[in-house]
Amino acid sequence: MELIYRVKKPETIKRFIKENYIPTSILERDDKHYKIFVNQQIKSTKDTVRKGDKIHFHIKDEIMDKIIGQAFPLDVVYEDDQLIIVYKPANVRMMITKKHPKNTLANALIHYYQKNNIQSKLHFINRVDPDISGLVVLAKHKFIKFLLSDKVNNEVIFDYQAIVSGQVPVKSFNICLPISKTNNSNLREVSEQGKECETNYRVVKEFKKFSLLNIQVKNKITHQIKVHMAHFDYPIVGDKYYNPEQFSVDRILLDGYKVSFKHPITEEDMIIKHPLPKAFSEFI
Repeated sequence: MELIYRVKKPETIKRFIKENYIPTSILERDDKHYKIFVNQQIKSTKDTVRKGDKIHFHIKDEIMDKIIGQAFPLDVVYEDDQLIIVYKPANVRMMITKKHPKNTLANALIHYYQKNNIQSKLHFINRVDPDISGLVVLAKHKFIKFLLSDKVNNEVIFDYQAIVSGQVPVKSFNICLPISKTNNSNLREVSEQGKECETNYRVVKEFKKFSLLNIQVKNKITHQIKVHMAHFDYPIVGDKYYNPEQFSVDRILLDGYKVSFKHPITEEDMIIKHPLPKAFSEFI
Protein backbone atom coordinates (compact mmCIF):
# COMPACT_ATOMS: atom_id res chain seq x y z
CA MET A 1 0.00 0.00 0.00
CA GLU A 2 1.09 3.57 -0.68
CA LEU A 3 0.14 6.56 1.47
CA ILE A 4 0.30 9.96 -0.21
CA TYR A 5 0.25 13.15 1.84
CA ARG A 6 0.29 16.82 0.82
CA VAL A 7 2.82 18.67 3.01
CA LYS A 8 1.42 21.72 4.80
CA LYS A 9 4.59 23.28 6.22
CA PRO A 10 8.39 22.98 5.98
CA GLU A 11 9.83 20.35 8.33
CA THR A 12 11.96 17.22 8.45
CA ILE A 13 10.44 13.94 7.29
CA LYS A 14 11.18 12.51 10.73
CA ARG A 15 8.99 15.17 12.34
CA PHE A 16 6.31 14.72 9.67
CA ILE A 17 6.18 11.00 10.50
CA LYS A 18 5.78 11.74 14.20
CA GLU A 19 3.06 14.37 13.70
CA ASN A 20 1.07 12.00 11.49
CA TYR A 21 1.37 9.03 13.89
CA ILE A 22 3.15 6.87 11.27
CA PRO A 23 5.05 3.98 12.95
CA THR A 24 8.28 3.25 11.07
CA SER A 25 7.71 -0.46 11.74
CA ILE A 26 5.05 -0.56 9.00
CA LEU A 27 7.24 1.14 6.37
CA GLU A 28 8.81 -0.86 3.56
CA ARG A 29 12.57 -0.49 3.15
CA ASP A 30 15.42 -1.63 0.95
CA ASP A 31 18.89 -2.45 2.31
CA LYS A 32 19.55 1.11 3.50
CA HIS A 33 16.45 3.29 3.38
CA TYR A 34 12.75 3.36 4.06
CA LYS A 35 10.72 3.64 0.85
CA ILE A 36 9.86 7.31 1.21
CA PHE A 37 9.57 9.43 -1.92
CA VAL A 38 9.18 13.19 -2.22
CA ASN A 39 8.35 14.48 -5.70
CA GLN A 40 9.37 11.04 -7.06
CA GLN A 41 12.83 11.12 -5.41
CA ILE A 42 13.74 8.71 -2.59
CA LYS A 43 14.45 10.46 0.70
CA SER A 44 15.61 9.61 4.21
CA THR A 45 13.93 10.65 7.45
CA LYS A 46 16.67 13.28 7.90
CA ASP A 47 15.64 15.12 4.72
CA THR A 48 13.26 18.07 4.74
CA VAL A 49 10.05 18.76 2.88
CA ARG A 50 8.46 22.02 1.79
CA LYS A 51 4.86 23.21 1.80
CA GLY A 52 3.04 21.74 -1.20
CA ASP A 53 5.34 18.73 -1.61
CA LYS A 54 3.81 15.32 -2.11
CA ILE A 55 5.31 12.71 0.19
CA HIS A 56 4.80 9.00 -0.55
CA PHE A 57 5.19 6.25 2.05
CA HIS A 58 5.25 2.63 0.95
CA ILE A 59 3.91 0.45 3.76
CA LYS A 60 4.00 -3.31 4.19
CA ASP A 61 1.14 -5.46 2.95
CA GLU A 62 -0.67 -7.64 5.46
CA ILE A 63 -1.34 -11.37 5.35
CA MET A 64 -5.02 -11.93 4.61
CA ASP A 65 -7.36 -13.58 7.10
CA LYS A 66 -7.79 -17.36 6.72
CA ILE A 67 -11.43 -17.14 5.75
CA ILE A 68 -13.04 -18.95 2.83
CA GLY A 69 -13.90 -16.49 0.06
CA GLN A 70 -17.37 -16.75 -1.44
CA ALA A 71 -18.55 -15.14 -4.66
CA PHE A 72 -21.93 -13.67 -3.81
CA PRO A 73 -23.19 -10.10 -4.38
CA LEU A 74 -21.29 -7.42 -2.45
CA ASP A 75 -22.69 -3.89 -2.50
CA VAL A 76 -19.57 -1.67 -2.57
CA VAL A 77 -20.74 1.90 -1.89
CA TYR A 78 -17.30 3.60 -1.74
CA GLU A 79 -13.69 2.55 -2.19
CA ASP A 80 -10.24 4.11 -2.41
CA ASP A 81 -6.68 2.95 -1.67
CA GLN A 82 -7.19 3.08 2.11
CA LEU A 83 -10.88 2.37 2.71
CA ILE A 84 -13.80 0.32 1.51
CA ILE A 85 -17.43 0.91 2.52
CA VAL A 86 -19.99 -1.81 1.83
CA TYR A 87 -23.68 -2.20 2.54
CA LYS A 88 -24.68 -5.24 4.61
CA PRO A 89 -28.20 -6.55 3.96
CA ALA A 90 -30.48 -7.52 6.82
CA ASN A 91 -30.29 -11.12 8.12
CA VAL A 92 -26.64 -11.54 7.07
CA ARG A 93 -23.90 -12.11 9.64
CA MET A 94 -20.76 -9.99 9.53
CA MET A 95 -18.14 -12.50 10.68
CA ILE A 96 -17.69 -16.25 10.60
CA THR A 97 -18.14 -18.42 13.68
CA LYS A 98 -17.82 -22.16 14.30
CA LYS A 99 -21.54 -22.51 13.66
CA HIS A 100 -21.53 -20.14 10.68
CA PRO A 101 -18.25 -20.53 8.71
CA LYS A 102 -19.86 -19.44 5.41
CA ASN A 103 -22.43 -17.04 3.90
CA THR A 104 -21.23 -14.06 5.94
CA LEU A 105 -20.17 -10.58 4.89
CA ALA A 106 -16.58 -11.61 5.72
CA ASN A 107 -16.72 -14.45 3.17
CA ALA A 108 -17.86 -12.06 0.46
CA LEU A 109 -15.21 -9.48 1.39
CA ILE A 110 -12.39 -12.04 1.32
CA HIS A 111 -13.45 -13.09 -2.18
CA TYR A 112 -13.50 -9.41 -3.23
CA TYR A 113 -10.04 -8.84 -1.71
CA GLN A 114 -8.64 -11.90 -3.50
CA LYS A 115 -10.20 -10.89 -6.81
CA ASN A 116 -8.85 -7.32 -6.58
CA ASN A 117 -5.46 -8.20 -5.00
CA ILE A 118 -6.11 -6.27 -1.78
CA GLN A 119 -3.42 -7.52 0.62
CA SER A 120 -5.08 -6.79 3.93
CA LYS A 121 -6.86 -8.29 6.89
CA LEU A 122 -10.50 -7.37 7.48
CA HIS A 123 -10.28 -4.27 9.68
CA PHE A 124 -13.89 -3.43 10.57
CA ILE A 125 -14.44 0.10 11.86
CA ASN A 126 -18.00 -0.69 12.94
CA ARG A 127 -20.22 -3.71 13.52
CA VAL A 128 -23.83 -4.18 12.43
CA ASP A 129 -26.09 -6.71 14.15
CA PRO A 130 -27.06 -9.72 11.97
CA ASP A 131 -30.73 -8.71 11.69
CA ILE A 132 -29.96 -5.06 10.81
CA SER A 133 -28.93 -3.62 7.44
CA GLY A 134 -26.42 -0.82 7.10
CA LEU A 135 -23.13 0.63 5.95
CA VAL A 136 -19.95 -1.09 7.14
CA VAL A 137 -16.59 0.70 6.97
CA LEU A 138 -13.33 -1.22 6.63
CA ALA A 139 -9.74 0.02 6.67
CA LYS A 140 -7.33 -1.70 4.29
CA HIS A 141 -4.52 -1.63 6.86
CA LYS A 142 -4.30 -1.66 10.65
CA PHE A 143 -2.66 1.79 10.53
CA ILE A 144 -5.67 3.25 8.69
CA LYS A 145 -7.95 1.73 11.33
CA PHE A 146 -5.86 3.44 14.02
CA LEU A 147 -6.30 6.77 12.20
CA LEU A 148 -10.07 6.31 12.34
CA SER A 149 -10.20 5.97 16.10
CA ASP A 150 -10.70 8.09 19.20
CA LYS A 151 -6.94 7.82 19.82
CA VAL A 152 -6.36 10.48 17.17
CA ASN A 153 -9.70 12.26 17.74
CA ASN A 154 -11.13 11.17 14.39
CA GLU A 155 -14.67 10.09 15.17
CA VAL A 156 -16.69 8.14 12.62
CA ILE A 157 -20.39 9.04 12.94
CA PHE A 158 -23.08 6.59 11.88
CA ASP A 159 -26.69 7.63 11.23
CA TYR A 160 -29.56 5.16 11.38
CA GLN A 161 -33.21 5.38 10.42
CA ALA A 162 -35.88 3.34 12.14
CA ILE A 163 -39.63 2.97 12.12
CA VAL A 164 -40.97 2.58 15.66
CA SER A 165 -44.41 1.73 17.05
CA GLY A 166 -46.42 4.76 18.15
CA GLN A 167 -46.16 8.52 17.74
CA VAL A 168 -43.19 9.70 19.80
CA PRO A 169 -44.29 12.82 21.77
CA VAL A 170 -40.79 14.20 22.41
CA LYS A 171 -39.56 14.96 18.90
CA SER A 172 -35.85 15.11 19.70
CA PHE A 173 -34.05 13.61 22.69
CA ASN A 174 -30.74 12.16 23.84
CA ILE A 175 -31.22 8.89 25.78
CA CYS A 176 -28.35 8.39 28.25
CA LEU A 177 -29.06 5.12 30.01
CA PRO A 178 -26.63 2.27 30.76
CA ILE A 179 -27.32 -1.16 29.25
CA SER A 180 -26.32 -4.63 30.47
CA LYS A 181 -27.06 -8.27 29.65
CA THR A 182 -30.14 -9.84 31.22
CA ASN A 183 -29.61 -12.88 33.45
CA ASN A 184 -28.95 -16.14 31.59
CA SER A 185 -29.67 -14.55 28.20
CA ASN A 186 -28.06 -12.72 25.30
CA LEU A 187 -30.75 -10.05 25.49
CA ARG A 188 -30.06 -6.62 26.98
CA GLU A 189 -31.85 -4.23 29.32
CA VAL A 190 -31.45 -0.80 30.85
CA SER A 191 -29.58 -1.31 34.14
CA GLU A 192 -27.54 0.78 36.56
CA GLN A 193 -24.87 -1.94 36.40
CA GLY A 194 -24.60 -1.66 32.61
CA LYS A 195 -22.26 0.17 30.25
CA GLU A 196 -22.79 3.85 29.60
CA CYS A 197 -24.06 4.73 26.11
CA GLU A 198 -26.07 7.41 24.33
CA THR A 199 -28.81 7.23 21.70
CA ASN A 200 -29.84 10.53 20.10
CA TYR A 201 -33.04 10.42 18.06
CA ARG A 202 -35.04 12.92 16.01
CA VAL A 203 -38.53 12.37 14.60
CA VAL A 204 -38.39 12.70 10.80
CA LYS A 205 -42.00 11.82 9.92
CA GLU A 206 -45.12 10.74 11.77
CA PHE A 207 -47.82 8.31 10.71
CA LYS A 208 -51.07 7.29 12.41
CA LYS A 209 -49.51 4.52 14.52
CA PHE A 210 -45.80 4.82 13.75
CA SER A 211 -42.87 7.25 13.61
CA LEU A 212 -39.80 7.43 11.35
CA LEU A 213 -36.71 8.42 13.34
CA ASN A 214 -33.17 9.50 12.54
CA ILE A 215 -30.77 8.11 15.16
CA GLN A 216 -27.12 8.62 16.14
CA VAL A 217 -25.30 6.70 18.87
CA LYS A 218 -22.22 7.09 21.07
CA ASN A 219 -20.27 4.28 22.74
CA LYS A 220 -22.38 1.84 20.72
CA ILE A 221 -22.99 -1.52 22.35
CA THR A 222 -24.98 -4.58 21.29
CA HIS A 223 -28.76 -3.97 20.87
CA GLN A 224 -28.36 -0.37 22.07
CA ILE A 225 -30.91 1.32 19.78
CA LYS A 226 -33.40 -1.54 20.16
CA VAL A 227 -33.20 -1.50 23.97
CA HIS A 228 -33.34 2.29 24.37
CA MET A 229 -36.40 2.68 22.13
CA ALA A 230 -38.21 -0.30 23.67
CA HIS A 231 -37.47 1.03 27.18
CA PHE A 232 -39.68 4.05 26.43
CA ASP A 233 -42.40 1.86 24.84
CA TYR A 234 -41.54 2.82 21.26
CA PRO A 235 -39.99 -0.45 20.04
CA ILE A 236 -38.75 -0.82 16.48
CA VAL A 237 -41.09 -2.44 13.98
CA GLY A 238 -40.07 -6.04 13.25
CA ASP A 239 -37.80 -6.33 16.28
CA LYS A 240 -38.29 -9.97 17.28
CA TYR A 241 -36.45 -9.47 20.58
CA TYR A 242 -37.97 -6.33 22.08
CA ASN A 243 -41.25 -5.70 20.21
CA PRO A 244 -44.02 -8.20 21.04
CA GLU A 245 -46.28 -6.98 18.19
CA GLN A 246 -46.44 -8.92 14.91
CA PHE A 247 -46.00 -7.07 11.62
CA SER A 248 -46.12 -7.96 7.93
CA VAL A 249 -42.34 -7.50 7.58
CA ASP A 250 -39.60 -10.12 7.37
CA ARG A 251 -36.95 -7.96 9.04
CA ILE A 252 -36.41 -5.25 11.64
CA LEU A 253 -36.94 -1.74 10.25
CA LEU A 254 -33.60 -0.35 11.44
CA ASP A 255 -30.98 0.66 8.87
CA GLY A 256 -27.54 2.31 9.06
CA TYR A 257 -27.90 4.55 6.03
CA LYS A 258 -25.19 7.23 6.49
CA VAL A 259 -21.58 7.50 7.67
CA SER A 260 -19.58 10.72 8.18
CA PHE A 261 -15.88 11.15 8.94
CA LYS A 262 -12.69 13.02 8.02
CA HIS A 263 -10.60 10.98 5.59
CA PRO A 264 -7.52 9.76 7.49
CA ILE A 265 -5.08 10.61 4.66
CA THR A 266 -6.62 13.35 2.48
CA GLU A 267 -8.45 15.00 5.44
CA GLU A 268 -11.48 15.45 3.16
CA ASP A 269 -14.88 15.57 4.89
CA MET A 270 -16.61 12.37 3.82
CA ILE A 271 -20.37 11.78 3.85
CA ILE A 272 -21.46 8.43 2.41
CA LYS A 273 -25.16 7.53 2.10
CA HIS A 274 -27.18 4.52 0.99
CA PRO A 275 -30.87 4.57 -0.03
CA LEU A 276 -33.31 3.18 2.51
CA PRO A 277 -34.27 -0.45 1.91
CA LYS A 278 -37.39 -1.38 -0.02
CA ALA A 279 -38.90 -2.85 3.16
CA PHE A 280 -39.18 0.68 4.64
CA SER A 281 -41.10 2.19 1.71
CA GLU A 282 -43.33 -0.88 1.41
CA PHE A 283 -44.25 -0.70 5.10
CA ILE A 284 -44.91 3.05 4.93
